[in-house]
Amino acid sequence: MTSEPHAFFTLDAGSATLAAALIARVDGRWRLLAADAAPVGIPGDVLLRGLVDQVHAARPEALPDPAGWPDWTRVESRTWPPPRVVIAGPSDRSTDALARAFAADGWNVGTGITPERAGALEAAIALRDPGLDLVAVAAPDGLGGHEHEALLDVLALVGATAGLRDDLPVLVAGRGGSGRPDLPAERVRRTHGAGDAVPAARELVGRRRDGWSNDGRDAFVRSIASLAAVLDLRVEGVDVGLDAGTRVMAGPDGVMRRLVRADAALVPPEAVDDQRFLDAIARWSPLADDAFAIRDRLRNLRVAPWRDAAGDGARLRLAAARASLERLDAAWHDPARERHHDARGADRLADPVPLTAPDLVVVSGGAFAVPPAPAVALAIVDILRRPGAMALALDHARVLAPLGTIESEPDRRRMLADLADDILLPLGSVVVAPGLRAGHRGTLRVTADGASTSLPLTPGAVQVVDLPPGLSAAAELESPDDLFVGVRARRALFRVTGGLGGLLVDTRDMPLRLPDRPERRREFLDTWQRPFWTTAEP
Repeated sequence: MTSEPHAFFTLDAGSATLAAALIARVDGRWRLLAADAAPVGIPGDVLLRGLVDQVHAARPEALPDPAGWPDWTRVESRTWPPPRVVIAGPSDRSTDALARAFAADGWNVGTGITPERAGALEAAIALRDPGLDLVAVAAPDGLGGHEHEALLDVLALVGATAGLRDDLPVLVAGRGGSGRPDLPAERVRRTHGAGDAVPAARELVGRRRDGWSNDGRDAFVRSIASLAAVLDLRVEGVDVGLDAGTRVMAGPDGVMRRLVRADAALVPPEAVDDQRFLDAIARWSPLADDAFAIRDRLRNLRVAPWRDAAGDGARLRLAAARASLERLDAAWHDPARERHHDARGADRLADPVPLTAPDLVVVSGGAFAVPPAPAVALAIVDILRRPGAMALALDHARVLAPLGTIESEPDRRRMLADLADDILLPLGSVVVAPGLRAGHRGTLRVTADGASTSLPLTPGAVQVVDLPPGLSAAAELESPDDLFVGVRARRALFRVTGGLGGLLVDTRDMPLRLPDRPERRREFLDTWQRPFWTTAEP
């Protein structure tokens, strides 16, 4: 944005949804005036004109001349389908680090090509796939005789296949096999190792994809980092989209950890033809349909995500989101990610995953927009569960990604400081405090506006306290046993804020454990979740 407009639009184009918002300067600060969403394919101007008409009818003085809306500034982000990469190398061991680096950045990583996994014909077929965006070859230095010969064979195979496609770039991570004439020099990029391979790959593929300058996932990460600085809090952002899942942890000093996974999409493309993948998603479904019907509905969710969004369709959508969060959390805590290679190929420890709850969790994505707030809050508690207290919020207008494309960090922070209350829909707060033993009782005391409410603290349960949006309260827990809230204590005091889902207090010692038998599992999930779909009271 080169100048400060009186009103502007944000547009977030995802794989399934086009989200639009109208933001204007009102009484000296930026305010979100209207927002809407529609399936991708609907012209953006249709949404924008509707927003202008809506605001002009309700509050005409808030906008400049509405006839000039086509010329107002548009701040846009776009979520690209994950690029597809095939990893090649002399052995499985040599390709693992490279594959993990690409997977953590949200690439769709195809089956590796090594002498242990694929023959020449299978490799050639994989490399000739028209949907392939990049070939990455793990070529570390100092290989032994057998592996060195295997690397030369792989480079020759990649070179011969890449020569048949003039649009396929090749990235070689490492200096092994240097000087080989097999690869088309004009389309090859070499890096020091796995640590700097992904940025180079982004540049190579970006030439074919108009770059990543407005990529919605990167922009979402930047906005979460700016929000953490503005609020002076530890903020975690989670976005589940149709093609990938994103998770980022940021503090006032910047991003602490970032992860994008193609396999953490709501329903990944590979799930359509993979019955086991579909069954892993269906495992979270409380619906009584038979397995064949659930698989078909999940396939339809992938193909036509705007259909079947109400009633049981919303419950299935949130079940798919729970499975996505589960996959995203597993990758987030993957021990293999704790060590990785830096730009020079040296092995070093990654930043540790924080073990306690962040101050604020912001979720985004259409799967969270349809269910009631208590059900979304419960899903977050069941999957992304850590001891301590955290507030939950929804990026309901999908403006964080577009605002993340603003190049000036100070401008973005000023914008978020004004808009935070408008764009973050409060879902409620959560206190996770395991440690209360069966048969014992504690006390939960919630104090707000000078009034206190005392409730028995029940072991192994999730209790809901009505705490309306905008209300701040003190939540005090007292127990005869040591509760674990980041530290062990028999008394803990937290400052919490209200929301549409109220205050959830979780004293379970472990996350939700599902029965193995499908009938019992569905009955258990339905009993567990149904109160959160109908009322804030369990």
